[in-house]
Amino acid sequence: MGTEPGHCPTAPDGLLTFAGSSPADVEHARIFWNSATLPPPLESSLGPATLRQSEQSSEKERISEAQDVQKTKVKEKYLQQAKKREDILALLRKQREERIAKELISHPHKPKIKADEVSRQKVFEADHQDQEAVKALK
Repeated sequence: MGTEPGHCPTAPDGLLTFAGSSPADVEHARIFWNSATLPPPLESSLGPATLRQSEQSSEKERISEAQDVQKTKVKEKYLQQAKKREDILALLRKQREERIAKELISHPHKPKIKADEVSRQKVFEADHQDQEAVKALK
């Protein structure tokens, strides 16, 4: 062990010794060196950080895929509802045309009623038939 100026004595196991210092100073120095820790070098954190980033990106991809699937299902549901609505409207149009055709055929053979009563009766019959058609579709 050297005692040259500027050289600190070291113990055989490589630890720094505080020779010639008071026990209080030695204790303070020991506490300081035990509490002082440096962050790990950048090289040691590359592996886990890149793994975490890849895990996060793969998780984001899974979430976006799940959202895309959900959007597709919702869109398909709305398209089915729109098709069903169009079918119902087409059936109602067809029934209305058939009813009008029947009324035109039987019109010359109906007894003459006042115009006001006829219009009210037609409206009532049309509403009643439309309601029955809607109930039949449900």
